[in-house]
Amino acid sequence: MAFKEYQKKHKRWVNPFIDLDPPQLNTGERDALPEDEVLKLFAPGVLRDTMEPAVCAIMFLSGLRRAEIAALKPGCLDRHTPKTTVKNARQKYDSKDRVFGPTKSKKERDAPFDPILQQAIKKIREENGQHEYVFCHPDGSILKPSWIRRRFPQWLKRAGIELGGREIVSHSARHSLASLLEERGISLRYIQEMLGHSDLNKIGNPPALPGTPKV
Repeated sequence: MAFKEYQKKHKRWVNPFIDLDPPQLNTGERDALPEDEVLKLFAPGVLRDTMEPAVCAIMFLSGLRRAEIAALKPGCLDRHTPKTTVKNARQKYDSKDRVFGPTKSKKERDAPFDPILQQAIKKIREENGQHEYVFCHPDGSILKPSWIRRRFPQWLKRAGIELGGREIVSHSARHSLASLLEERGISLRYIQEMLGHSDLNKIGNPPALPGTPKV
């Protein structure tokens, strides 16, 4: 619009961007849980042991990848700000090698540290003790590669969530969070940085969502 107004006053000026196509976001549908189904996951009886509520919360409320969850250290959690600083990820997550390095985006980023997540992690510390990494069992061992992948379908089943042909996997938690934030009017740029995406195309367009969750 500014260029058009400028051109009205400067007839000989040629807009250098006239032949460029505007940027397009990925229009392909992505599988994500709408907010009413996300709320079902946090209903009583769905997340049963000490670890499950914390892992589910950091997936759906902070948007961390599985490899980032495994590499999260207590010093990265700040309940006063509040924020979760995501610095590292487990490399070769599906192998037996316990190697940690930078995140997929190679950049440090901040994610929300929701009160629900704060309480769940506090319970882990009380029951499992203090360890080098946040998500550790009582013996200090971190989550195995199959832990989230195996439990995620159980959460969906306990919550009574029918997939109806949708491909809902653990990574869908990040898509679900992005959708909820977009529905609330959060800018795509903020969502991109919070989730550690290298470009806006990886965010895509969210499915239609009813209302706003209070998780």
